[in-house]
Amino acid sequence: MASSIVHLAITNELIRTHEFKNIGRLKLGAVLPDAGEKNQGHLKIKIPETNKRTYTYDFEGFRDKFLKLLKTDDLYLGYYLHLIQDICYRHFVYDRYHWNPTIPGNVEKLHRDYAITNHYVVVKYNLKNDIVIPDDFDMEPINELCSFDTKWLIESLDTYFRTVTDGDIFFFTKKMTDEFISEAVELCNKELQALKTGIGMLNGFENGWGRT
Repeated sequence: MASSIVHLAITNELIRTHEFKNIGRLKLGAVLPDAGEKNQGHLKIKIPETNKRTYTYDFEGFRDKFLKLLKTDDLYLGYYLHLIQDICYRHFVYDRYHWNPTIPGNVEKLHRDYAITNHYVVVKYNLKNDIVIPDDFDMEPINELCSFDTKWLIESLDTYFRTVTDGDIFFFTKKMTDEFISEAVELCNKELQALKTGIGMLNGFENGWGRT
């Protein structure tokens, strides 16, 4: 999945061209899935009785559960768009760039790439570490999905914004980062339009994948 910093960069680009009700809640939603329990926060589900596509993110389930809030509360919209960005990321790195996480050490090296490119993304996309957890967050309906470690989230973001890591890029280059952000913004724009019309929203089953 894309890094939280990249999700915030995509969100910043969307803010440039769309009017949102509450930017603070939008940004929180944009990174909140990363603080959720494994798989549950991202609504990862197994697709029954398929050959090639085995897993997906449950877009349909999220829309069924939170459709009203999705249209009225930017925390839920940001959360949903995070999932859209992650399905885009999976196809980007696996299908186009043939990323192989099964080779020992590859996942750790990819995370180091994130650490190296974070500062580049923060500067280029004019990001600010202004995520705030509402005092009444525990009352949010989003908690019906799973529990969220918001303390970890804030601490992690602080680290991502403050730490500047040098070194050679292994796989996920700065050029690829910009390429992905551009494509994710385009996909999110299409989904935002689909949400307005109710037509052509992303189908989780058609966009599933065969890897764990």
